[in-house]
Amino acid sequence: MKKVIIPGLAVMALLTTSCNKKENTVIPATSEQKIPYSSLSSSTSYFSKFVDDNGNSTVDFSGQTTRTMMFSEIDAYIKTGTTGTLSAVKLKNMFENKNNPFSDASLNSATDKVISAKTAQSFSATNADAERQVFLGYFAELERISALNGQTAEQGKAGLLGGKRLVDEKGFEYAQFIQKGLMGAMMLDQICNVYLGDDEQSADNTITVEGKNYTALEHHWDEAYGYLTKNEVYPMKDPADATKYLESYLGGYVRQVTAAAGGDPEGIFLAFLKGRAAIVNKDMATRDEQIAYLRTNLEKAVATVAVSYMNKTMAESDPASRFHELSEGTGFVYALRFAHNAKINRVKSDELLNILRGKKDGFWSLTNADLENVRNQIADAFGIDKNVEVNH
Repeated sequence: MKKVIIPGLAVMALLTTSCNKKENTVIPATSEQKIPYSSLSSSTSYFSKFVDDNGNSTVDFSGQTTRTMMFSEIDAYIKTGTTGTLSAVKLKNMFENKNNPFSDASLNSATDKVISAKTAQSFSATNADAERQVFLGYFAELERISALNGQTAEQGKAGLLGGKRLVDEKGFEYAQFIQKGLMGAMMLDQICNVYLGDDEQSADNTITVEGKNYTALEHHWDEAYGYLTKNEVYPMKDPADATKYLESYLGGYVRQVTAAAGGDPEGIFLAFLKGRAAIVNKDMATRDEQIAYLRTNLEKAVATVAVSYMNKTMAESDPASRFHELSEGTGFVYALRFAHNAKINRVKSDELLNILRGKKDGFWSLTNADLENVRNQIADAFGIDKNVEVNH
């Protein structure tokens, strides 16, 4: 029997190999650096550096760009709550991409791109659902208080504060809780825990994905990059105005944590470049070094921004400015739970949020001593200068 079966299997294996060759390109292992690390710099184009044998870019993170565009539409819609009544149903539909909620038709047709599914995705199913419910709760509050935008907010009274900030009776600006919260729950989590995580980084790196010119592992790395920026270099200045940058959301804030504030945006970009080159070079040790660097420095950047907001809040006496800064900072305190190292984990984050929001009158009765308490705990956890202020 063996003499009959073995040749048959051999023929089948040959046919299978032949079939795969039509669908995929086999990428040979090599001990040489196909992309020398010394060729990478802060001006290296992420798009044009990683190319196939025909010179075509192998970078594709269109799905991340699509979700960022959805995020942007949600953000823009929430801002209309200062002049009109928001719909919690519409916000939920935008969060879940149901019932054609976006003004951009291409987003409605991208039915496989859903923000809610990518929110707290690395958490257990139960905990992920709890985090998603947080945002749904914010949507309901926005609908309620946006109907009161014709009145002036004061302690115990929702409305517009300073003529432009929509807050509830406790001074909470939910627009900021949502915006900064999603930077952590979607963007930071997707980068550090999902795409740079063990599952995605165990993907195949020997053949190209069917119909594509990149391997699955290369693609996962690019998807992580796509949640930080859509640009070919990071951070990218506006060609029309050198005083401005083209970064937004998480990438926009990480950029602001410069070396003077203890950050390293250029180093983060170089780590993305080097990690991608390491995948091409089949150098997993170097790739893993970049993952560790990115996780540590992205988390530290978010923590630095949170500390900065606490400091800026303490310097403000006008309630409209003070509560706006504090709402942004509160959103970043929440975002910290989604970091990979999570020095401020879910439990600790809830503890700090309770200090910030747990008083009977909320922000109206919060003292600078309360803010110092939160600030110091974050700064101590990360070894950050307590007095740091970022130019945001």
